[in-house]
Amino acid sequence: MKRRGAFLVAAMATVPGMAAAQSGVTLYGVADLYTEYVKSGGNHVARVEDGGLYQSRWGLRGIEELGQGTSAVFTLESGLALDSGTAQQGGRLFGRQAYVGLSNKNWGALTFGRQNTPIYYIEGQASAFGFSPYGPLGRLQNSGPAGSSLTARADNSVRYESPEFGGLQGSVIYSFGAERTSAPLDADRLGGIGLTYANGPLWLGLAYERTYSINAVADADRDERAIGATYEFPWLKLFANVRQATRWVPGQATLKDRGFHVGTTIPVGGAGLVLLAYGMQQSVGTSNRGQQASIGYQYSMSKRTTLYANASKIWNTNKANYTFSNIPNEVTANSVSDPRGVMMGIRHLF
Repeated sequence: MKRRGAFLVAAMATVPGMAAAQSGVTLYGVADLYTEYVKSGGNHVARVEDGGLYQSRWGLRGIEELGQGTSAVFTLESGLALDSGTAQQGGRLFGRQAYVGLSNKNWGALTFGRQNTPIYYIEGQASAFGFSPYGPLGRLQNSGPAGSSLTARADNSVRYESPEFGGLQGSVIYSFGAERTSAPLDADRLGGIGLTYANGPLWLGLAYERTYSINAVADADRDERAIGATYEFPWLKLFANVRQATRWVPGQATLKDRGFHVGTTIPVGGAGLVLLAYGMQQSVGTSNRGQQASIGYQYSMSKRTTLYANASKIWNTNKANYTFSNIPNEVTANSVSDPRGVMMGIRHLF
């Protein structure tokens, strides 16, 4: 079946083809909490936050063998803020994923519901810090004017994932969007495609997605493209990712962001892991640019419990205004402050 990186396995980001070949229902989740100190100019805060490695969640996933290699599968996954006990994703009961479908070892998987998009998998797999708020993907590449939020999930969607052929695996998704009966009829519709290749220590991935009439504004479309790669040596693992987002807003100039990040993870001893990353995000056609450097350490107390600490800094150029943890920067007519932060936390899988 499919191959996912440690990022997806640890995050419990379940997909149909990963279902075990045994009938049953599994309760699973992530409890992740950290303390942080963030400073930008004269603004600073110390607090407890959720999701230093992966956002906290709980979920149910199930499989029923139907015979001849075919199984019925489902996932219901709810995001929560552990620091306050409140629901994430706008208060949805199962805001992370909610789907049901069929999976077969020969022809792949076909599922229906609220589902992760191909670009979500590609971006996360190719990031040393995953979607951690202290990594370049979580704060820099996911915060540009054109791609203000990575299109991670699609409502009312149909998703097909192929079996693996010689290391190659593809996926396509189509979302019917808001399913409106009034204009614009294509509000929040999405089409996407992803392709991955895995061969020994090498992993490659690419994805393309287009979202239409975002928030029911006619022709307010967004185009997202990503290419990612990892290569694992016995003593370290390398990560690289390039992403571009283009946003069309009627009556306004087209917005385009382009950025990249590179990183590495280095095992230390039997249970430690050092993480390093650097990223850059540029608003095309302007001198607005953000750069971010991150360093982290993780210590696995067991297969399910990890202690971690991260530090990161962003350098804003011209009128770029990238921030940590939604703490506002100091903005003047000529400059924007450069935020920096440190944090430490614990993640438990269940």
